[in-house]
Amino acid sequence: MDFVWLLLLGMAFVYAFLLQRKQDETAVKLAKHLCKQQELQFLECARGKHQFSKLDNRWRWFTSYQVDFSGDGESRYQAELRLSGLRYLSFQLPPYRV
Repeated sequence: MDFVWLLLLGMAFVYAFLLQRKQDETAVKLAKHLCKQQELQFLECARGKHQFSKLDNRWRWFTSYQVDFSGDGESRYQAELRLSGLRYLSFQLPPYRV
């Protein structure tokens, strides 16, 4: 019986890991698309933090990504991309030099 619980726990861990990897790949692809849309140079994307909070009276699990970009090719700025699962929520750009 203990073996079954250990096996289920291991499978849940592997599933969560693969789901997180898929979300990371989606975030990078989305960040590249958003930077191209805004005519910015995409530099890199890194997972920031996880957060459990309310949105529209529903509890949701959010993941924030820090997206580094450049507007003029010399300076580096950081934007925030938020996803809920694989869904896009927001992309917040700071003021940047063109």
